[in-house]
Amino acid sequence: MKRLSVMVLAVVAVFLVSVGLSWGYETQKASGGVTVILSTRSYPLTMGDNRVSVKILDASGKTVTDAAVTVRFFMPPMPGMAPMSSTIQAQPTGDAYPFTANVAMAGTWKAEVSVVRQGKPAFAVVFNLDAR
Repeated sequence: MKRLSVMVLAVVAVFLVSVGLSWGYETQKASGGVTVILSTRSYPLTMGDNRVSVKILDASGKTVTDAAVTVRFFMPPMPGMAPMSSTIQAQPTGDAYPFTANVAMAGTWKAEVSVVRQGKPAFAVVFNLDAR
């Protein structure tokens, strides 16, 4: 019975990988006295629109929702290619700042998250994201 369960799980895993099922992704960076967490519903990103979310936590772990958050989503410049970049003013929804990132081609993209808070120095963090 145990052997059958292991075989079934292996078949299901192979099937999920073969149909291209992707899992969510989360990464974080600390700067400006806060932690910036970037997450996606699926990863790697796919061609077209992708839902991405930024969450900001202060030093005590409390969610920050009073910041002005700007995201510059771009592919680093490559010789012979026009720049690919968009700037999004992310608005707080609940405890996060969701936005849509449009991926024009496969490769490495960057999300530069700039945070401005009343009475605090502005700062930015950059996240690397892969797209297929």
